[in-house]
Amino acid sequence: MSEHNDSAVSAASSGQNTSPPRWQIRHTDDPRVVLEQEHEDYTDHVVPLTARQPRGKVLGSWWSIASAMAFLYYGALAANLAGTQQALIGLAAVVVVYSVLCAFATNVSIRRGVNSMLLTREMFGVRGAALTPLICGLGGLYYAVFESSVMAAALQAYFQVFDIRVWYAIVIIGMLPLMLGGMQTWLNKLNTWSLPIYIGGVTGAVVAAGVRFGWSGDWFTTTPEIAAHTTVPGWLTTFVLFMGNWLLIADTPEFARFGRPQDRRFHANITFGWAFYLLAFAFNGLAGILIVELAAPGLTVAESAVTTGIVASLGLIGLIVVLVSQVRINSANFYVASMCLERVVNHFSTRNLSRRAWVVLLSIVTFLLMLTNVFSYIATALAWQGIVTVSWVGIFVVHLLVVSGEPEIRASRLPMVARGFAVWVVSAAIGLVALELGSGAVAQLAPLISLAVSVILYLTQARTLRLRAAHTDSDEHPDVRNSVGDLWGTRTSCSSCGLAYTTYEMDTAAHHTDQPLCLECQVHPLPATSNVGPGDLADGVDDVPAPK
Repeated sequence: MSEHNDSAVSAASSGQNTSPPRWQIRHTDDPRVVLEQEHEDYTDHVVPLTARQPRGKVLGSWWSIASAMAFLYYGALAANLAGTQQALIGLAAVVVVYSVLCAFATNVSIRRGVNSMLLTREMFGVRGAALTPLICGLGGLYYAVFESSVMAAALQAYFQVFDIRVWYAIVIIGMLPLMLGGMQTWLNKLNTWSLPIYIGGVTGAVVAAGVRFGWSGDWFTTTPEIAAHTTVPGWLTTFVLFMGNWLLIADTPEFARFGRPQDRRFHANITFGWAFYLLAFAFNGLAGILIVELAAPGLTVAESAVTTGIVASLGLIGLIVVLVSQVRINSANFYVASMCLERVVNHFSTRNLSRRAWVVLLSIVTFLLMLTNVFSYIATALAWQGIVTVSWVGIFVVHLLVVSGEPEIRASRLPMVARGFAVWVVSAAIGLVALELGSGAVAQLAPLISLAVSVILYLTQARTLRLRAAHTDSDEHPDVRNSVGDLWGTRTSCSSCGLAYTTYEMDTAAHHTDQPLCLECQVHPLPATSNVGPGDLADGVDDVPAPK
């Protein structure tokens, strides 16, 4: 197929030309788009059905997150704060709530093939929604710094050579080639083969800890002294602790959008649902409790205590398990961070780096942050981010349940900043004030306070927002989608960039129905091209009238 078959639609006819405006519809993928998006992973576009991945690939990529040492640490910390029995009850509640919320986000994202920023455009506005990938990208960066530091500390502790800064450099340089893979290349392969190593290694560490250090029965019945001086139930303390990880709900669409519609139930239950959270939180949480209590009793509960316990239990094999787990989680950290930060910059500027270039840049930033005392401030940064995220989740769920189950994603039909953005800012601010200035139970329950405020405030706007969502179409701005019967099986050429994308994402600027624009060009349109020639309608490209 010649390249000029994929050229942009003709410019609008002049006032003297009475022929109707026309544009091009393709019935196959634009090869230039396929080549470009192989590594860009449709950062700013809808994922077409032809780019959706088999269920095993999506599962392999997302389940890399299950091996975060942070989840083992959270389990041990919960037991330290609330007692083991209360912590286990709280973990059960965590698994249920996460499973329901992430299954919900999964279904919506697979149906639309869109990321979290596009899903929230109607809620926060075109510019306001850019804060969504910003918090996701910064979260990925924070965790990359944290997990990379843990890996370096484990290597130094085992080999007893070199300054820690040398190990920081070794970790970043060694991992960089592994971080460049995308969902459509080999990210899933990296994580699929390493999953059994991680599960087997953590299980082996628990068994070895019990055999080598003794199976004390105190770990299950002991109630920490701190639990006796708080009015917040232990299980609720555990639940609120894990709310700091609600960023996973916002991250879910980044992976779920590649799921095939026929696999939606599988992904909602297994890949992103209860099966995943049984492994990520229940298995890891219990393992973290046992490893710390058996292999490293008396140590301050920190992520380093978990890695110390694994290495102490299994020696070299334990070190390998730690390295495998960190490679797995950092592949996801760098993928999400690079994807989201590229999206943020692309939203506000016409100049940007490729996703792979972002990975290299983030590797440098990660190394520089590792040179600081990361463990002294990362917990505070993640606590703040957790409050911002739970406010996001409250608005996200209310909107999709009460306002519109099919949120508008096209920029020309939405305000730059919507009412939901104000609700987000207010509810997050209240939660942060409660966290930093509140005392006792108020500070402990700050994430729940923020969530409740976001839900209540957004519900007060629901009726107005429903009416607005129902009237995005008008005589002055007719819907391009109405002119094409198959929105997912066709590609429409963008009159700005000249590339053909899924018709579902296409729209025109108001009063310019002869110029279809892709999602990216709806925000940053280029000068309209006019490259259609006599031979441009061959090879499955149709010339069709524009809507009137």
